[in-house]
Amino acid sequence: MWSREGGGRSLRGRLALAIAAGALLVMTGSFAVLHVLIRHELYERLDEDLSERMHAVAEYAAAHPGAEDVAEFMPQFRTRAHKDFFQIWDASGQTLARSDSSAGRDMARPDAAAAGPIYHDLTLPDGHRGRVVAQVFELPPGDPRGALTVVTAEETENLDALEGRIHVMLLGVALATVAAVLLIAIYSIGRGLKPVDDFAGSLELVDLDDPRAKLDTGPLPSELQPVAMTFQGLLTRLLDALAREKRYARNVAHELRNPLAEIRLLADVGGSAGQDAGACQAAIRDIGSAAAEMERIVDALMALTRYEAGLESPQPEPLDLAAELRREAQRQAHPASQRGLAITLDLPAEVWVYTDSALTHRLLANLLGNAVSHSPEGSTVRVTLSDSGHLSLANPAPHLTAEDVGRLGERFYRIGEGHQNGAHAGLGLSLSRAIARILGLTLRLTLREDQWLVVEVRGFRALEPAT
Repeated sequence: MWSREGGGRSLRGRLALAIAAGALLVMTGSFAVLHVLIRHELYERLDEDLSERMHAVAEYAAAHPGAEDVAEFMPQFRTRAHKDFFQIWDASGQTLARSDSSAGRDMARPDAAAAGPIYHDLTLPDGHRGRVVAQVFELPPGDPRGALTVVTAEETENLDALEGRIHVMLLGVALATVAAVLLIAIYSIGRGLKPVDDFAGSLELVDLDDPRAKLDTGPLPSELQPVAMTFQGLLTRLLDALAREKRYARNVAHELRNPLAEIRLLADVGGSAGQDAGACQAAIRDIGSAAAEMERIVDALMALTRYEAGLESPQPEPLDLAAELRREAQRQAHPASQRGLAITLDLPAEVWVYTDSALTHRLLANLLGNAVSHSPEGSTVRVTLSDSGHLSLANPAPHLTAEDVGRLGERFYRIGEGHQNGAHAGLGLSLSRAIARILGLTLRLTLREDQWLVVEVRGFRALEPAT
């Protein structure tokens, strides 16, 4: 119950020890305070009693000159029990009377007694510890004694013994209280930290092979809810990363299988006996084309993995979107001419936007390259850009259906034979969607009634043209 790792690092142990130490400190302080209060209360009552006796003796002695010894028989004294003492001196220091309990021995006479009573502790004539009060009482004029110095005392050993018993009882109560507090603390800490153990158990039960795995947090206390939410977020990111890695490995294995088989076949055919130099060169060119397609597939998959993992962050800067489209159209002119395609541009002179130039370049290259790859031979690809930065690319797509349009963003999803030109692996629109998401753009695909596919890109932050 205390720890799974050892007492030195146990949260339960530290909390229990801290509570026990705090309780012990509080009880020690309380014991010291109670000691002072009890002792003060006991001695205050004793001093009041001694003061009353002293005044009674002083009044009697002042009223009975020469008969001061009779004070021995006053009911305030229990001299035969050897607990009470008194002694009276005149102004010259001569003893006028002393209690029988003194056994003829004098008590210590104060050197100088003030008008008010003086209380102090001393050793009594019988050798026991006692409490003494002394005071000087003035006598009427003409009294030969001048003044009376009266001292009354009482043994305090019984009182000290009572105080000691009280201290022992208080100490026992304090130790019992600390032990009870420690037991309650251990029990309460164990119950209070049980949700932490349950949470740790739920973490151990998470199946990392299940991409839809969820962390069962249960009814966690409010203090642990932020921790659970953080762990859930980390778990989601971890599972997403694992899923991306699995998809990447699966896609690479799936997509590279055909180019590798084609390369091997071409190498076997080109290396067979009886082939002339022209056939060998053609086989080598085909091998190069297949290797280039493999390279494009790997590059596209790696880029898509980076985008989905959030490893790419946009670095916005002013960019002339119209000029970028013209440059990309020039780069696509050669593959378009090989298939008899025409690229028409309806662009303003300048359209300045605030965006990441590298990511935007890749987005435009993917979209325009995808349109060129999938357009029927001899058709037209139309590119339109508004002054506000609304981009539209349209191309004929006679082989598409409305159901296909909803799946065009899936990886390796291919329709018809347009991908057989060796430049398309079914990743263009997936990459485009991932890049658009990073740039904060909206990518929309629509199939018109005349079987033209329209790709719209909205959300560019338009700027005023540079002057």
